[in-house]
Amino acid sequence: MQSTADRIIEAAIELVSLKGYTAATTKAIAEQAGVNEVTLFRHFGNKRGLLRAIIQKFSYGPVLRKVVQEKVYWDLEKDLYHFFLEYQAYMMSIKDFVLIGFKEAGAFPEIDEEIANIPLEIKQELMNYLLEMSRKGKLIDTDVEAVAMALIHFNFGHFLSRARLGAKVTQLSTEQILKTNVSIFSRALTP
Repeated sequence: MQSTADRIIEAAIELVSLKGYTAATTKAIAEQAGVNEVTLFRHFGNKRGLLRAIIQKFSYGPVLRKVVQEKVYWDLEKDLYHFFLEYQAYMMSIKDFVLIGFKEAGAFPEIDEEIANIPLEIKQELMNYLLEMSRKGKLIDTDVEAVAMALIHFNFGHFLSRARLGAKVTQLSTEQILKTNVSIFSRALTP
C-alpha cells in the first residue's frame, strides 16, 4: 500500500506534468491524492517542501552514493563506465520529469534552487570517489572538483541530447559514447 506522502508526491507530479507548476495548487494536489490540504501541509510544510521532496525522490545523488559504496572496483575506467551507465539508465527512466522541471524552472526561482542541489550532491559523491582514488595512487594530481564537473557536464549533456533529440545527432549507442569518453578521461587521469 502506498504511503500518504507517496500519494501526494505522485499526485503533484501528475498535475505539474499536465497543468504546470502554477496551476498545480496545493488544493488540487491534495484532491488528486485523496487527502485534504492540511494533510499535505503536515507532510511537506508548503508547496516548496513538496517540490523539495519530489526532487529528492528523483535525484541521482543517493543512487550514485549507493553504487559508490557497494559496486566500486577502484579501477577508474571500469568504475566511471559503471557509474555513468547507471546514470544514463536512471535519467532516461525519469526523463519526462526532468524535462518538465527544466520547462518550469526559468519562471520559478525556487525550482532552480532545488534542482541545483542535484548536481551538487552528484559532484560531492564524485569528488569523494576521486579523492579516494588519488589517495590510493590511482589518479594524477589534479583538481578533483574540476574533474567531477567535467564528468557531470559530459553525462548531463549526453542525457539531454538523447532525451530531446534521440538518435538524430548520432547513431552511436549510449554504451559506445560512454566507453569512448570514459576511456579518454581515464587515460588522462591515470598516472
